[in-house]
Amino acid sequence: MHPFTFLHSTRRVIFAPGALDRLADLAKEHGVQRPAVVLDGYFATQPLRDRLVALLGPATRVHPVPQQEPDLRIVESCRAFLAAEPFDMLVAVGGGSAMDAAKVARMLVSNPGEASAIAGPVGVRMRPHASLLVCVPTTAGTGSEVSESSVIAALDGSYKLIFRSAEMTASIALLDPTLTTSAPAGVTAASGYDAVTHAVEAFTAKTANPMTDPIALAAMESLARHLPIAHAEPGNVEARGACLVASMQAAIAFNSANLGIAHAISGALGALHHVGHGLANALALPWTMAFNQPALGAKGETIARIFGGRSAAEGLSKLRHRVGLDIALDRVLPAGADYDAIAAGSMKSGQVRVNPRTPTVADMRAILEAMRRPTGGTQPELGL
Repeated sequence: MHPFTFLHSTRRVIFAPGALDRLADLAKEHGVQRPAVVLDGYFATQPLRDRLVALLGPATRVHPVPQQEPDLRIVESCRAFLAAEPFDMLVAVGGGSAMDAAKVARMLVSNPGEASAIAGPVGVRMRPHASLLVCVPTTAGTGSEVSESSVIAALDGSYKLIFRSAEMTASIALLDPTLTTSAPAGVTAASGYDAVTHAVEAFTAKTANPMTDPIALAAMESLARHLPIAHAEPGNVEARGACLVASMQAAIAFNSANLGIAHAISGALGALHHVGHGLANALALPWTMAFNQPALGAKGETIARIFGGRSAAEGLSKLRHRVGLDIALDRVLPAGADYDAIAAGSMKSGQVRVNPRTPTVADMRAILEAMRRPTGGTQPELGL
């Protein structure tokens, strides 16, 4: 058995339909007097905002964040909101973007200065904030509610900053599947496939270990079964709940095992062309797993079995097709997009070194070229 490190800093996970109502008890338990809420902009004019204030009390301040992947402008706006008045509880409600922005903004309140000063993919020492952080996901995808990391785009759009610290992790992850039923089918598919990518890449990474493998395996098995149901039946709370738990499991796994080159590619696509993270992972994963096939061994056979393919890549291709994400990369990029620049940007990711098979920039360029055509749910053929 090889040496390994396992990291998980979330202190409590609460799962139940209707679990949001536990917020009032949690605030009372911790003696909260000055709660603040960072809320996904999707819910800014929805009843959920009023429900949060009713649960936490009339003194609750609420800050909606835009419906987009977060950049430093959004984070700085969130920091200004939090710094305006003292707060002893921060509740981040929304998808991964809202939670990521809230997590970083809270750290910037206790670590004044430029955001870049506390950015770093291997973890930079951060002064803790005394507030209670509760993260409430409304999509099953990023797992930001249990992750030590947040990813924030630079203002010039050329790269993304990675923030990582155990101090940034939520003390409590509150998982309420009823909050996810309003997600549109496209959001359910893209966020769910993001969770699939987390689980698959954590399972196959060079840094996978005996602690992360069972968790990633459980996440893959649950998502293979329940994501298509949640996509087809948005009101199916059982399927939604299973996806929400699986998303959290996948994040716990990748928090220690890291990821792979699908995330390297999706990071470059997001930074250079603002392609949504979940969609970018869906476009990449069947092809990157086809590239990884020679290095997968028994784990490749396991993934193939779970997703119903003759290979891992084919199984993941089938799932992508089933949830409506089998589209050509050209459809989401501007005409004349520089694929060489995307390939070069992908190679800068720290995920390249932990991928089961090490790519060259030419390999990345070939994978991107292959991504320009749908797979039709069949075996992706790369020839690399």
